[in-house]
Amino acid sequence: MNALNKLKNSIDLQLDQAFVIFSPVNITYISGFNGHAATLLLTSNKCYLITDYRYFEQAKSQATGFEIICRDRTKQSLGQLLNQLLEQNSISNLYFEADHISYSQWQGLKQDLSITKTLPITRTIEDLRYFKSELEIKNIQKAANIADNALENTLSLVKENVTERELATELEYQMSLLGSEEMSFPTILVFAERSALPHGIPGNRKLKNGDLILIDFGAVHKGYRSDMTRTYVFGKANKQQKEIHQIVANAQQKAIDAIEIGVSGEYLYRQSEKVLLSSPYAEYMGEGLGHGVGLDLHEFPFMGKNCNLKIQEGCVITVEPGIYIPDWGGVRIEDDIAVTKNGIEILNNSPRELLEL
Repeated sequence: MNALNKLKNSIDLQLDQAFVIFSPVNITYISGFNGHAATLLLTSNKCYLITDYRYFEQAKSQATGFEIICRDRTKQSLGQLLNQLLEQNSISNLYFEADHISYSQWQGLKQDLSITKTLPITRTIEDLRYFKSELEIKNIQKAANIADNALENTLSLVKENVTERELATELEYQMSLLGSEEMSFPTILVFAERSALPHGIPGNRKLKNGDLILIDFGAVHKGYRSDMTRTYVFGKANKQQKEIHQIVANAQQKAIDAIEIGVSGEYLYRQSEKVLLSSPYAEYMGEGLGHGVGLDLHEFPFMGKNCNLKIQEGCVITVEPGIYIPDWGGVRIEDDIAVTKNGIEILNNSPRELLEL
């Protein structure tokens, strides 16, 4: 069953009801259109994709099964066009994605609607995206493979005095060469004490012998994202670097071993937490364990305290414990993991051990 049919079954619109969708990611999921200016309107028997002249031809080729409407933005507001369609279809109840439009935008749009009953909806499509199809998992797998190969190509260029920014740029270039549509997110690549910054921005810090190298990055294939972190040492690793890396590796493996259909995100977090809390570095452990990944970098389910959503077949999650010590450095290891009817599958293949580069 495709995403549009799954959504129709989920919301079961009546003859007088419609649903308007604003989120670009949700629009891609439902229609296949991946341009940057579109709105979807669904009724019980009609599917409209509204765009403008910039994306009209693209929408016609991608959004099969949708009536494509090219709005002249100089002559008609989105609200006016929506109102026209609602009146044509005798709609009296309009549902809308409350999480994906600002209050001021919604108020401006609503002024053009003659309809009086508008109903906010949250997480309707996000809940459908929670469960990945085999094709979606293959797309994430392909993105992960691109990232694996780009990392291998980049590590051969690691040398003394290279800067964080230079190495990050090379990694992103390698992903582009291998077919990544864009970066999954801004690359995190930091050295030495700066690796204690979980989301550190690559700068002009030069690589020195004995430095930690933390790399968190991802590729994109057909809109689907990967997310991987590896931590290395340039030169010989010292005893503390080896110790902390092994603790983090043990914490990650403990959580991975506990993954099965029906357990909660909090349960997986607690398995990893036990390892970190029993270590000498408990006060430096990172919060949370991971998140779902797909068309968005961060999707349901999440893994951390009070994360009660269950792991189900079709989930793709990251497992990424870390230890971050100010003025010393940090270690994080992260993998993308698909939950299938046959168990789990780790989608990226780069070695997880502490490599000495």
